[in-house]
Amino acid sequence: MICRFVLVPCVLLLVLDGALHITAAHAGTLPDNAQPQRHGSALRKAGSGTQPRGAGQAPGAAPRNTPATEREEITVAGLRSAFLPHMAQSATKTQTPLELTPQNITVITQERMKILNARSVSEAIRYSAGVSDYGSKDDPRGYFGTIRGFSPDIYLDGTRTPDASTSQSFSIEPWGLEAMDVLRGASSALYGSGQLGGIINAVSKRPTLKQQNEVDIQTGSYSRIQGAVDVGGAVNKNKTLLWRFNGLLRKSDTYAINIKNNEVYVAPSLRWQPDSKTDFTILASYEQLDAGSTAQFLPADGTVYASPYGYIAHNFLSSDPNFDVYSKRQVAIGYSFTRQIAPNWTITQNMRYAHLDLDYRFVTTSALAANQRTISRTALLQTANYNNVTLDTRSNLKLTTGPVRHELLFGVDFRSDFMANRRGQSKASSLDLYDPVYTAITWPTAGTYTNTNETETDTGLYVQEQAEWKHLYLTLSGRGDFTQSLTVNNLTHVSTPQKNNAFTGRVGLLYASSIGLNPYVAYATSFQPQVGQTYDNTPYVPTTGKQIEVGLKYRPVKTTRLVKNFMLTADFFNLVENNVLTSDPDHTAFDIQTGQQRTRGFEFEGLGRLPGQIDFIASYTYQDPRITKTTVAAQLGQRPVAVPSQMASLFLRRDFRLGRNWSAGIGGGLRYTGNTAGALPATFTVPSQLVGDLVAHLDYRKTRVQFNGTNITDQRYVSMCTRAVACAYAPGRAMFVTISQRW
Repeated sequence: MICRFVLVPCVLLLVLDGALHITAAHAGTLPDNAQPQRHGSALRKAGSGTQPRGAGQAPGAAPRNTPATEREEITVAGLRSAFLPHMAQSATKTQTPLELTPQNITVITQERMKILNARSVSEAIRYSAGVSDYGSKDDPRGYFGTIRGFSPDIYLDGTRTPDASTSQSFSIEPWGLEAMDVLRGASSALYGSGQLGGIINAVSKRPTLKQQNEVDIQTGSYSRIQGAVDVGGAVNKNKTLLWRFNGLLRKSDTYAINIKNNEVYVAPSLRWQPDSKTDFTILASYEQLDAGSTAQFLPADGTVYASPYGYIAHNFLSSDPNFDVYSKRQVAIGYSFTRQIAPNWTITQNMRYAHLDLDYRFVTTSALAANQRTISRTALLQTANYNNVTLDTRSNLKLTTGPVRHELLFGVDFRSDFMANRRGQSKASSLDLYDPVYTAITWPTAGTYTNTNETETDTGLYVQEQAEWKHLYLTLSGRGDFTQSLTVNNLTHVSTPQKNNAFTGRVGLLYASSIGLNPYVAYATSFQPQVGQTYDNTPYVPTTGKQIEVGLKYRPVKTTRLVKNFMLTADFFNLVENNVLTSDPDHTAFDIQTGQQRTRGFEFEGLGRLPGQIDFIASYTYQDPRITKTTVAAQLGQRPVAVPSQMASLFLRRDFRLGRNWSAGIGGGLRYTGNTAGALPATFTVPSQLVGDLVAHLDYRKTRVQFNGTNITDQRYVSMCTRAVACAYAPGRAMFVTISQRW
């Protein structure tokens, strides 16, 4: 009895190159590269009496009557597309086709990451609509960017990782991922507290029956030497126990002088499938990162525009070669557990424990002298110890009431975070920007500037209904969150407890036409707790957000010789966030929560395969982010820093058969990012940028040699500024060669 209610599900995505046979008695998901005959998340389970949404038939058609003893076998032709999968589980926590989800989503496949040589989250999300990556810097500290003008939260296998946009972030290694989902807009209705702009959910590689082993060796710019391995197979003869091991070892410099990016990464996993109804996977990883900060903070005078002395060197080090370090050790272990209690009822549970230790030393720019060539600097010494536990348990039930098919989701999740943060800082020697002489840095005393222990828990109860009636698909989601936190300041011995409850929701309606042209509308809300208090010791309340999105998706229903597998999405959106921190006009050292920020705009994204077997990714974004309420009059109505108003990109790729054993491919892309505000209040603008990428590969049987080049014309530009003395160059041209052997 215990097994029936405690065992839990994980999603098995089988990606096959040839024809795939799915037995209806066991099928739950079409492969990512398969093109169904009609919208469909699953084929009908024999004898279940229910029909999952869009199972190979026109919307609204009556379910087929299949005897319970029959095994209905359907063959689906696999059409290989490097960029477009069929399903996206992150948006609804159910297996829902992309074209039937009332939300703009991008699923970045592992093959897409390989083609683009994604070395980080920033590089993996290139060419995605609505997403900025601050110049695609290879920053070992983590991902710094925005979705729809707001910093996103980073998730791993459906549960949140520590602090995405700070130096204490949990690193995500693309080599260990099967896919990466970009969800635009508010997702609190299923995921709880989080940013309004969206989330990025990374999906770990897992053992599969059709494991394809691979070894990669890479070299290129920045003296990079990297080796990676991905191997796995069956442990026992009946193949109920599977294993997989992902590992990566890298020694590399970066475009900044004396800044390393060395990494050791291992990710073993073990999967147990004793029968067709049970699936248990243990996922573990360890990462050792010895690097530095590539975000060298420089003044706009000499980077964005010329100073009287010209431009600062592109690889200038504003920190110190003998002091700068970014050393992180992180470990994670967890599981994904599935139990199919009945043909139409499944229980799922995902759990992860993560721990990281950080040692971070850096010298930052604090001011530019009147002579316009000397910077004042501050030395920072920071350590952090972070523990994170996440647990998500949910029940998925499919049923039919008259002409309406339902998919009901009930869940509870829990997250606990603890962080011990210590920071010291002291004045460092000044530095000449055009004739630098580095002198010894006096180390700050540890923990004298910041010395806090923070504990936070978030328990959420959520429910979702996905109803299908004829051509209409309705999604209703609601969640109640109960959060509490305690911040202990070890310097002042003041403890600040906070407790906040919130309800968030989402409603989405989509019309699935018979030709695959699907309009939709959605409304969603979000909330995000804020740690701290006002001058009068009133704890901050959470920021709250609301979003409306109206869009259109097009995915051809019928496969023809010219139109095989592609999808277009266009949408308009409006996001408003309230209770934003803004300066207290009566006590300038404190903040009050009277601020408001909104973003409205338009997005377009297309990806898949064009006639002529050309894989493509195309996107365009127009957004208008504005500060709509603030106590700082000079900032009212202005754009937030580092958020572009326009972005566009296009990537094309084609493979060629050269003979029986030989093949090749070539591709290229352009990425445009519009200008951004460089400071608040606005005093200057960071110019727009256009960057080109190239990729080419040559294959002999299962051996591949691949070339990747980014910023191929070696454009010199500033990726972003957050204030007048905090500008960062983008990397120049970088080229890499990867040799891969598969078997």
